[in-house]
Amino acid sequence: MGNLRYILGSFLILGIFSCEEVLFEQDISQDRVNLIAPANNTEIEANSVRFNWESLKGATNYEIQIATPNFANANQLVLNTVTDSTFYQSELIENDYEWRVRAQNSGYATAYSSAKFSVIPITNFSNNMVILLSPANGLITNEDSVNLQWEEVLEAIQYRIQILDENGDPIQSESTTDTNLDIIFPEGNLRWQVRAEKDNEYTLYSSRNILVDKTAPNAPTLTTPTDEQILTDPLVTFNWTRTLIEGSVEIDSIYVYRDQNLSELVLKEEVTAPFETTLDTNETYYWYMKAFDEAGNKSDDSIVFSFTINE
Repeated sequence: MGNLRYILGSFLILGIFSCEEVLFEQDISQDRVNLIAPANNTEIEANSVRFNWESLKGATNYEIQIATPNFANANQLVLNTVTDSTFYQSELIENDYEWRVRAQNSGYATAYSSAKFSVIPITNFSNNMVILLSPANGLITNEDSVNLQWEEVLEAIQYRIQILDENGDPIQSESTTDTNLDIIFPEGNLRWQVRAEKDNEYTLYSSRNILVDKTAPNAPTLTTPTDEQILTDPLVTFNWTRTLIEGSVEIDSIYVYRDQNLSELVLKEEVTAPFETTLDTNETYYWYMKAFDEAGNKSDDSIVFSFTINE
């Protein structure tokens, strides 16, 4: 009888926790996503289509699908992807399409909202859009020489490339008849953009962000344990300081060795100050630190401190 009470109690507790987990997510199953563009029965004269919809409270991501000519008689599912944004851009050929979106979270999903549209032949050159290929949007790099690439736009005579600073002001402008260009970027949060040109006609710019960071982080300065300090507690607290440099995100790594030649590694870990770990007693340890950043730069090694843990 006691075991039965225990089992029933366990199921009850699990049931309560399961209900609480579901309650953490908002029930959006009765809501609908409001589509913005392309609107139903729209004709689009462009080589790339931008899909927009309104955000839905309680949603963590959205599933977008595109079929041709429609979902009821689909010849092809052109796109099926999930995004946490409220827009998506896709290159499409001339054809009839239907697109739909539903909102999702870990517990619920809405019904699909859908609209039909057609991609029609381009009669106005300026309706084209330059499809950027590489580098990817948001690239973080310590290389200042970057090859920019994009797709060809039919009838384009040349392409205009601009580099914008973090304020959106142009700091460099180039032109080429090719569909790629090597650019030397300055350091900083930048934006590069490309448009196609034909006589006195030109498309809108297509753009991407890039962060160029060539500066190595400062080396950490060790503070505790101090050099040759004697400790009595195997739980060791490490502290250090380092002046941050503007640019990509920086991280610290700690290295702890059991020998002065730094060959017997005990600990290597990405850490934030203060950092605690338990080590063996009656041992002498040697430690130093190094900083890295998201762009791939690394600092010099800090000086090496030693400490001893005695019982």
